Amino acid sequence: MFGFKSVRSLACRSRGLSAGRIGTRTQPALCAFLRNVHGNNPDGKLPGDGSKDSSQNKEVAQHNDDANKNELFHVQSQSSASAPAPMDSGIAKLMKKDVKPYVPKLKHQRLSYEYPGLPNEDDFTKHTDKIKKPKRVGRWTSVMPKLLVFGAVIWGAYVVKVWYYASDDDAESSELLDPKTFHKFVVTHKHQIDRDHFLVEVKPKYNNWQYSYYAHYDNKSIWNGDKMWSVEVKQPDIMVVRSYTPLPLYFMKSENTRSGKKEPLLRVIENDCEDHDKGGTMTFYIKKYDDGEVSRYIVNKKVGEELELRGPHVEYKFPHHPLNALHERPIFRDLPSQVEAETLVESVKREHNVPDYDNLDFYGAGTGIAPILQVLFSRNPYRGFVNVHYSAKSDSELDPFKRFLFFLEKLDRIKLINHIDEFPRSMLSAKDMHKPNVRNYISGLREETEGRDISSGIDADAQKEKTGSEAEKFKLRMSILDAAETPGEKPSNVPIERAPWYKNALEQARVTSLRQKPDAALALVCGPDGYVDYVAGGKDLATGEQGPVKGLLGESGWDETNVFKL
Repeated sequence: MFGFKSVRSLACRSRGLSAGRIGTRTQPALCAFLRNVHGNNPDGKLPGDGSKDSSQNKEVAQHNDDANKNELFHVQSQSSASAPAPMDSGIAKLMKKDVKPYVPKLKHQRLSYEYPGLPNEDDFTKHTDKIKKPKRVGRWTSVMPKLLVFGAVIWGAYVVKVWYYASDDDAESSELLDPKTFHKFVVTHKHQIDRDHFLVEVKPKYNNWQYSYYAHYDNKSIWNGDKMWSVEVKQPDIMVVRSYTPLPLYFMKSENTRSGKKEPLLRVIENDCEDHDKGGTMTFYIKKYDDGEVSRYIVNKKVGEELELRGPHVEYKFPHHPLNALHERPIFRDLPSQVEAETLVESVKREHNVPDYDNLDFYGAGTGIAPILQVLFSRNPYRGFVNVHYSAKSDSELDPFKRFLFFLEKLDRIKLINHIDEFPRSMLSAKDMHKPNVRNYISGLREETEGRDISSGIDADAQKEKTGSEAEKFKLRMSILDAAETPGEKPSNVPIERAPWYKNALEQARVTSLRQKPDAALALVCGPDGYVDYVAGGKDLATGEQGPVKGLLGESGWDETNVFKL
């Protein structure tokens, strides 16, 4: 049995309609249908519920039912045929096609929209109608601006360098040092010995001189023991120069020394053309004076700052000796065991009948020891034996060089005699002096220049009678200039004994140190003016001449022929 509510719900579902979507025109028909159903079945029973006399009524009811259904569910379509389901009349009205004729308005409002401008567009170009052609991006389009900027930078740097920074005169020089021009050197290390004494290491700022250094090393090398030389250091603030003696020493550095863990080791430059004598490095032994403008200027320089040097200026050149062309003494090295022995020197002397070198006495005070250190540490060191008399206020002034001087004594090349003010008994006095020895060799040119026989003390007139006429004297002079052998220098026909062989110079020194050394025939003095005056008499400061020999050496029989004041 279906109730009224069930029939109403079933009718709505069969058409796919809900109660809320039924139109106003279909509601009366639905109510009439429901009344008929309810009127024929007052008890609420549907037709065909099992009554015996209902067969005829079924047909009538079926007919009425179909008629009512057609009336109830016949909905006039108000929308298009493609609509999925009936819709509200308001919606259908909006979807209907407007059949009104088009009547144009006399005035109408046009809507226009402006596109946003391009990134590179300005107020002028955005209002033009000209079509911009796109830029062609080629291979050089992105490269050319960079090249132009780079060229402009290089040109600007060149202009600044030429017009605002004057070029140094020594930048293109082929010489490490020039006696007429100041060359710039850079301070690479500074070591303080005590309150007033310093070691200052410098290196040339430019290296253009190295190109010709290797091919002409013998002529280009500044380190040569045949002479003593110095350089002038300029104080640019007051335009004053002072002479200082450079030493062939350098400080060996490493990562530990640069970090401050260790002190650099002072070493001797082993003259070698391969590294250009350590790149032209040299060291100055300087004492700072309170009233010394140049000395204070040098020691106040920091590492990396510049000094201007001019030189070399030869202070003294050792007399010529024929053995110079026949023998060359090995250079001094930090370790005596690495120094080569002079095995053939005795055989060369006997074969060519040449004398020994003269021994030398050197008197130095304070930094005045630098000239003899330069000679002993350089290439071709002095071949004779050297007695070094060193005077100083304190023994600590010589601390950096004690190791080298000790090795030189072990090699039997020098003897160091200290005269320290702290020990009055050791001070230099007349008891340390001796008479000069006779010179072993004096060249004829030197005799002629000095006007007398230095070795024998014969005057020029007596020497003229001894040598003969002017023609013979001219022949003698030409033979000297042509380096011809003199009669006393002819090789001997006596068989030469084989010289003993030594492994190194240290082994040879153990033998030669036992021999008695002759007294010196030459004397050099270097130090403050008061010290030079005390030892050998003062120099003539007005003319720069040596002046007469006085002092301790003058009292011992020395004269101008065998004494030189530096």
